[in-house]
Amino acid sequence: MYFVPCFPLSAGRAEGARRHRSQRNDPHGFRHEDVSALEREDERERITRTIEILTEMAGRRPTGWFSLPRQGDPFAGGTISPNTMDLLLDAGYAYMGNGLADDIPHYWVTDFASRRALLTLPYYYHFDDQFFLMFPRKGTGLEHPDALSRNWKAEFDAQYRRGRHFHMTLHPRHIGWCNRLQLLDEFLSYLRGFPGLWNPTGEECARYWLATYPASTNLRLEPSIWRDYPGSLS
Repeated sequence: MYFVPCFPLSAGRAEGARRHRSQRNDPHGFRHEDVSALEREDERERITRTIEILTEMAGRRPTGWFSLPRQGDPFAGGTISPNTMDLLLDAGYAYMGNGLADDIPHYWVTDFASRRALLTLPYYYHFDDQFFLMFPRKGTGLEHPDALSRNWKAEFDAQYRRGRHFHMTLHPRHIGWCNRLQLLDEFLSYLRGFPGLWNPTGEECARYWLATYPASTNLRLEPSIWRDYPGSLS
């Protein structure tokens, strides 16, 4: 499953349509951009345009949305705005793909009174290759494939023992070097030794969770202990 910014796709529609109709694609923002300061209608327009482009290119409507994750973001969903989740619900999205508030799928509540909520799949920086493989090995000392491999294995082992959710995030431009693909191959070979694994797409995972743990019967809301303070983003 691929998560793609939509603006670059629109520049080469004919070639993009041929390639992307053969795979499952969901948007990684309109331009892989920071939307935290956008006006509500501007952000709504970008979400709508993203749906139009991906539907045309891939031949199917996207069901999930992925934001731009950066360490230090003010929300537990990457660089989103206070309006993003509501706008995704308005646009008919089934899930948000990178929530940092839990390590299993969970509901992001946008309105406490009406129980309006969007299913959110877990994500964390520790299992994302870009934070370990982004820079060249020589001259910087910033490439740490061994640490990434340890993170994947330790998290998978812990989640497997509990029968829970494990995720990893890969970027072709980072993991795609031959020596790094060997790292990925070794980890995937390790996973094959565990019975009962299910490797769904984001959409399949979201559909399962929505059917098995619907918000109508599994969302338990309690008054928040949070209190606003000057400068708060809540």
